[in-house]
Amino acid sequence: MLTTQALLERSLAAFADRVAVIDQGRTITYAALDARSRKLANALMGLGAGVDRPVAIFLGNDFHFVEIDAACMRAGITRVGISSRLAADECQFIVNHSGAAVLITSSALLATLDPAALDSRPALVLVDGKEGAGHHDYESLLAKGADRLSAPRLGPDHSAYVLYTSGTTGRPKGASHTQGSRVAALVNMLGNEIVADKNSAMVHCAPLTHGSGSKILSFLALGARNIILPRFEPELFARAIVEQGGSHSFMVPTMLHMLIEAGPKVCEAVRRMRQLSFGGAPITNAAFGRALEAFGPRLVQVYGTSEAPHPATVLKPDDYMDAADPSALAETAGRASLSTELAVIDDEGQRLGAGQEGELLLRGNYVMGGYWQDEAATAEVFDAQGWYKTGDVAVIDDQGFVRFKDRKRDLIISGGLNVYPSEVERVLAAHPDVREVAVIGYPDDRWGESVMACVVPRDRQTASEEALIAWLEGRIAGYKKPRKVTFLDELPKGSTNKVLKRALRERFWAGRGRRIN
Repeated sequence: MLTTQALLERSLAAFADRVAVIDQGRTITYAALDARSRKLANALMGLGAGVDRPVAIFLGNDFHFVEIDAACMRAGITRVGISSRLAADECQFIVNHSGAAVLITSSALLATLDPAALDSRPALVLVDGKEGAGHHDYESLLAKGADRLSAPRLGPDHSAYVLYTSGTTGRPKGASHTQGSRVAALVNMLGNEIVADKNSAMVHCAPLTHGSGSKILSFLALGARNIILPRFEPELFARAIVEQGGSHSFMVPTMLHMLIEAGPKVCEAVRRMRQLSFGGAPITNAAFGRALEAFGPRLVQVYGTSEAPHPATVLKPDDYMDAADPSALAETAGRASLSTELAVIDDEGQRLGAGQEGELLLRGNYVMGGYWQDEAATAEVFDAQGWYKTGDVAVIDDQGFVRFKDRKRDLIISGGLNVYPSEVERVLAAHPDVREVAVIGYPDDRWGESVMACVVPRDRQTASEEALIAWLEGRIAGYKKPRKVTFLDELPKGSTNKVLKRALRERFWAGRGRRIN
């Protein structure tokens, strides 16, 4: 079975003269990517990285991510991406839990960390610093790497990358994907979502550590280009299309809103694109209708998770343009991709029929093998037949369209970013003025949903919204902080004394038909 290792070697040899990466005016050909990633692969192995000792990447968007990813694929090293938006404690936990042998980051991000708290004692590599005590300089390290690659040949069951996502316990879990599942995800993506060729260019405006990064290899496999934007700005995005030939992208609905609001020049640029995929957060029918009017039938809606990369389901122009009211189908996430089996079950695990509401299960050869170093968590989300339990409550109609109703787990998706309430609750509960706390999502027309903390204070005279939000500064990522704090005399609880979050949500979601995308 084909591995990412073999697939990338094939592309690097076949497309040597073509441009592989564009980053703020810098272009890197496949030949240059071949030479640099080969030397880097040897250097990383020399630092002790391998299948069981990952390389952790704690960076924003730039060409280094593509280069490191390529080096890891070629050397058979497990790669762990860490969002640059995470707080120090969150990053340090992931590095420690993964057992990373190497941490590649920047001077600014390293300054936010406590190296002494990194139990795995990774070798530190700075992409923008000079060789110094306690760390390596990226370019110097790369230059020292041998030209000839000597790496073990891996099978499809060997680890390829780990994508950390949070669990209901409040600590991240690492969705571990194998060489085989990453190739299967690529085939699923190219076969069901992306229509592209060697002249195409993927504009990465969303974080490479998340959904956008999953498309790097797809475009490298085609001999196409990856255009890296350091941040999302509508005008910057439009220039990447007009000046550099950007043809594809992936973003969350919030970004679609921003493109529309940026004006006719930006919208006209977007209309030059071949496809614009989006997902990761709710979108209303009205918002989808406005995007369709602004950009034309090039929108592709996808659904997936860290455990089962998109597209598990996909809504394509052929689906919605044939409908009497195209925008009405925005309330669905489309149909199952050709690589995906779907099922809906009730609380007793019994299979439900079309139109019946229950937990969505999916199965496919691109689904993770399990959680990194966490057999118990893995057993919780897979049944005996290999079905992955998504935790999402959905209905599949008689035409196969999937409509999401709620989340069985507590995940909040705000602006396409995952926020797990237990993470926020854990930090807020440590505040001396907080007796009890429950964190929920509440409807937000711009972000899909925003974070709200429902707090039972120890003393109403001293507790304040401002003080509690300030308490979170530096303890969790900024996007996870509540935008609103509601003070209550008590939290609603069931017979087992567990907080009934559904009862809290009903107060704020009344009249809203959709709670998830």
